[in-house]
Amino acid sequence: MMLLLIRPLTSALLAAGVLLAGVAAARTQAPAPYRVVATDATRTLPIARLSGSTDMVALDVLVQFFGLTMREDARTGGVVVSVQSQRVVLTAGQATVASGRRLMSLSAPVVKEGTTWLVPIDFLRVLDPLLGRRSEIRRASRLIVLGDATVPRLTLRVERTAAGGRLIVGVEPETATRVTRAGNQVTIRFQATALDVESLAEAPTDLLTAVRADGPTLLVDLGPTVSNVRQDDPRNESRVTLDLIGEPNATSIRRPPDFGASLPAPDLSNTVRTVVLDPGHGGSDVGRRSQDGLEEKSITLAVAQRLKAVLESRLGVRVLLTRDTDVEVAIDRRAALANNNKADVFISLHANGSPSQSLRGWQVQSLDPADYGGAPNPGSTPETASLSVPVVAGGTRLITAVPWHLAQIPHTRQSATLAQVMATHLSEAGLPSQPTPVVQAPLRVLVGANMPAVLIELGLLSNAQDAALLGDAQFQDTLAEILAAVIADARSDLFGRNR
Repeated sequence: MMLLLIRPLTSALLAAGVLLAGVAAARTQAPAPYRVVATDATRTLPIARLSGSTDMVALDVLVQFFGLTMREDARTGGVVVSVQSQRVVLTAGQATVASGRRLMSLSAPVVKEGTTWLVPIDFLRVLDPLLGRRSEIRRASRLIVLGDATVPRLTLRVERTAAGGRLIVGVEPETATRVTRAGNQVTIRFQATALDVESLAEAPTDLLTAVRADGPTLLVDLGPTVSNVRQDDPRNESRVTLDLIGEPNATSIRRPPDFGASLPAPDLSNTVRTVVLDPGHGGSDVGRRSQDGLEEKSITLAVAQRLKAVLESRLGVRVLLTRDTDVEVAIDRRAALANNNKADVFISLHANGSPSQSLRGWQVQSLDPADYGGAPNPGSTPETASLSVPVVAGGTRLITAVPWHLAQIPHTRQSATLAQVMATHLSEAGLPSQPTPVVQAPLRVLVGANMPAVLIELGLLSNAQDAALLGDAQFQDTLAEILAAVIADARSDLFGRNR
């Protein structure tokens, strides 16, 4: 019986000894050093130990680090640190030091251990007036900024978007930057001496594989799904926002069989040359929102950016976006952009919602002319007015002005045809539609467009299946392929005339 009692007791004592040894080792382990940044160099200042929560540095190390002199005063039992003719007197056990004729308080008492004197890290502030410079101690990031060195604090955040993702870099204080990309790496160069970068927790590896600082430069290694990077508002010096646009991939949705990379370059002399894409909503106007927080404004911009890339690379047409960032654009300015650039086609992209969560699918809409004085007869023009305008070298001439609210009327038949072509392609690709796939309605965003114009509801964010598809990068790429095929197919139907 005695032997059975001794063995557990011996094991417990051994375990306790190991635990105490580990605690002692943890207590004696030196804290992480500080990075000291000046305009001419960056060095490392070691920390001896902690006193409570205060970092303690060996005074002889500090003296050597800043080129000071130090001597012990046998009469007072203290130590004197000299900077040229100026002196600082320290006494063991005291948290107050004498600098010239002033008394200055420290965050912890001065300590003498054998022949080593230890002072708290904020002793640097005592030295500032003597050395003729300032020091900023950032304990959380283990950083000391000296003199005129510029070291902005960077906070990093990654969020998912409909297009893929977004890296947001907060900058404090505001600092000018320059963003470049080489291969799979984005370089953000700051007008600074160095960077104070907050660690990025749990970054999705499909978007980012690494983010690290190298002097005044932040290096961003892109993940395997990122095919394009766009900077939002380069003039904003308080924040750097990079939109990480996902790489297109194959999906289970059927793509147009007759539209691909091998499509021959068309003769555009008598056909569509300029397309304006209108990503609905933007800025504070988020549009519809799914239960998971996916916003209509993000979806429409992501699809528009993808469609622009396909149209430019496959058809060689000129493509303009009414917005290419997350900004709010007045509804009348959207059609005005298309008119001013003599666009051949105007497509407004949206995503809808419904009280019925089971309702899903796309819908294509064009303007109903009945709400604007009825459909015109073939070859007729809307009500016009003659205006006298000045011309070069003096004089005037009469021009015919079409009222803004009637600009779409001459194009309603072509717009309806374009809507039907679009609906056919979407159906043939296997995408579910709403019960009424093509409708005419009094649409404010289309009424001022002086060219064939349609509005497409890409799906219903109130429906979980539609929302999941619309937020998927692969599905967005497929939508872009289908809509590009619509433009390729509609050329002969809508734009066979000589413009």
